[in-house]
This record gives sequence, C-alpha cells and structure tokens, in this order.
Amino acid sequence: MAKQTPVLIKSFAADTAIANPNVCVVMSGTNAGNVALPAVALATKFAGVTFEPVQTGSVTNEISVQISGIAQIQTDGSAVIAAGDFLAIANASGQIKTVVPATGTNLREIVGIALSGAANTAGLLVDVLLQPNIYIGA
Repeated sequence: MAKQTPVLIKSFAADTAIANPNVCVVMSGTNAGNVALPAVALATKFAGVTFEPVQTGSVTNEISVQISGIAQIQTDGSAVIAAGDFLAIANASGQIKTVVPATGTNLREIVGIALSGAANTAGLLVDVLLQPNIYIGA
C-alpha cells in the first residue's frame, strides 16, 4: 500500500467533535468555514479527509483535514473496491464506496480514484488519489 502522501493539510473548526481519522468531511451547511461529517450517502461539498480525530477538550473542535494528495479513507464494506474505481461518500460516517457513472440527470460528486483495492469489509483503508469531481449519472 502506498499509504498517505499528503500534499496539503488544513486546519478547520468542525461542527461537532469528529472521533475518527481517515473519513470524508464536507463543508458545513450551518457554520461558514467549518467542516462536518456528511449528512447522507453521496453528499456533496467534499472538503477532504480527516487526518486525526478532534482532540478531547477542544473548544472549537479543531481538526486537521487533508485536502490534496493521496489519502487513506475507510470503506463502508458494501462492495469490493478495485484500483482505478471512482469513489464517493458512502454514508453519514464519511466512509467511501465505489460508484459507477451512468446515464441520467442526477449529479454525483466523486471524492477520488482508488489506487489500491479492498474487500467488502467495513473500515478497511484504501489509498485514494483525491480528485473531487462531479459527474452526471443515475
């Protein structure tokens, strides 16, 4: 596994204490400039991947977020992930899953491209080239 190759890490305040590293966060819809865990699967406004959990006792819930480079992100376990797969936010925990672009009119946000694979087991780490993007599909 390539492991993480962070190019840019930025500190953000989080809406709530985020306890897990290696999960996706989105820009807050409540507090401008904050990040939050996604509310739903296929959430938009991807900000980056948590680099560490919020420290206990933090007043502002300050968290380091990797916004560029190769990140390791937890899988949701819903399906096998293969190197080269497009990945999107899978759930409100910020884990990822494979998505397949298709015809249709729905907008989907891609987090990045898998550089390694993983079995269909929740919580496994996948190396992901962070390339946020939008595609139109079903």
